Amino acid sequence: MLQQALDSTAPSGAPSTTQADGAEPPLDGPFPQLYSEEQLYLPESAHRHAEGVPGIVGDLLNASGNKERRDLIQALLNALGFDWLGYGTITFLRGRWWPLSFFTAHANTEWTQRYFSHRLYEVDLRQPGVPASSLPLVWDIEQIEALPLSAATSAAASAAENPEGRRQRFLDDLRASGIRSGLMFRLASPTQVNQYTVISLQSGEPGRGWITDDIVGHALTLGLSLHEYVLRHSRMPSEAGAAARIEISTTQQYILQHLLQGRSDKEIANRLDLSAHTVDYHMRQLRRRFAARNRVQLVNAVQQGDSDFGVLSDI
Repeated sequence: MLQQALDSTAPSGAPSTTQADGAEPPLDGPFPQLYSEEQLYLPESAHRHAEGVPGIVGDLLNASGNKERRDLIQALLNALGFDWLGYGTITFLRGRWWPLSFFTAHANTEWTQRYFSHRLYEVDLRQPGVPASSLPLVWDIEQIEALPLSAATSAAASAAENPEGRRQRFLDDLRASGIRSGLMFRLASPTQVNQYTVISLQSGEPGRGWITDDIVGHALTLGLSLHEYVLRHSRMPSEAGAAARIEISTTQQYILQHLLQGRSDKEIANRLDLSAHTVDYHMRQLRRRFAARNRVQLVNAVQQGDSDFGVLSDI
């Protein structure tokens, strides 16, 4: 239902999640892959080893079903003074942050809809403020309102609306969603360059003085436990089956290498001495093979899949 809401409220110029096959939406508005608790796949081995897993992770594995897991996380959030938890992956590509995937089970539905359909990640001043380590950023609306827009954030904002207007919309949408404060931290991927998991706990409580060191410590434990549960004990739907061997040509391998380095189609064509038409053709073929709607999702699919590529000779 959340995906349908995003599709129906996407502003003019924002990419649709139901693009025709082969059509590439603009790079300035990617939607992440949204998934819920019901879409996570828990292998049988996860339940067999649940007894030996301590703490919150063990409780999640021992839960009788999705509702019990959601109730458990919600109770822990409420005990700390938080109302919602956002969990997603992002990548730093071509000098900007891009959303890749987002777990909707514990998130504020209205804020999630606004954040992605309005591309508020382009002017999210919390992202550059999050340390590179797992240390959290504690924030409230008043603090964000007082922060100046950086040059990078201004450049990322849509030309159709001035950066200050975009920032004000970010603040207005936070308030409209009932969010007043929270903390956020970022975890670097151990295997993928420039890819991170972002965990955000949000509250309707104004100010940030109530988020004490003790609450921060418990919030980190909760966030890291959910991260371990999702990352190590469950899998995305597309990863549930046996990994298929993806056959790509030598040229497509070279194109993927340059794509992962953040190069544009024009730069790839120049470096490989190919025509723009040829690069476009191979990019469409690659998106089709990896079931990606745009180049950002293609990067994500290649990085996360650890796919076994078979090389075909070029025709």
